Amino acid sequence: MVQSDLFLSEEQAILEAIKSKQIIGIEWETIEIPDGIKVELLGKKVRVEGPRGKVEKDFSYVRTVKIIKDGNKIIVACHVRRDKDRKPLRTVASKIKRMIEGVQKWFVCKHKVAFAHFPIRVNVEGKFIVVENFYGRRDRIKIPIVGDQTKVEVRLQPDSDIPDEVVIMGPDLEAVSQTSANLQEACKLRGKFRKDPRVFQDGIWRYMITREGEE
Repeated sequence: MVQSDLFLSEEQAILEAIKSKQIIGIEWETIEIPDGIKVELLGKKVRVEGPRGKVEKDFSYVRTVKIIKDGNKIIVACHVRRDKDRKPLRTVASKIKRMIEGVQKWFVCKHKVAFAHFPIRVNVEGKFIVVENFYGRRDRIKIPIVGDQTKVEVRLQPDSDIPDEVVIMGPDLEAVSQTSANLQEACKLRGKFRKDPRVFQDGIWRYMITREGEE
């Protein structure tokens, strides 16, 4: 037998320690993989696939955390010496949980289109949300849509071509949230257009973050 075969990898050693309850200085969180959800690990790259799409994230930048697949479970573990060592563990575990949730039910951000002075026009062109006539401006504001699976729907007022809501949805919460933040940031009034937001409320404002089917 080759001598190297006698040694376990660090991930295997952590898993064996957890199973045998011989845990010293190690903390972990266990994530159940639901039926119908496929999870693949390649190093610290996690790919989750389900009925509502797939999400892939690379956690290589979190050096202290180990991600281990054991049957229908994902174990996120790390060595803990100080309280702050737990933060990366919780962050990675939370993101993997949201990946699993997102491929079952999409995350949804709803925005209200509000104006009292100039009717705002909103359209989707390719991978951009395009806002026109914002505060009477002649230029077109183009907001990038983050994520390949992120969808944007512009809902109109009844019997009108004037937008009422902008709905951003997708399986990746980070991509949906970033697109929502980009939209709100692009519609802030700056420079010579700056107004008191307590009085001038024209804009596209997020009013709800929810899950598909829970609106």
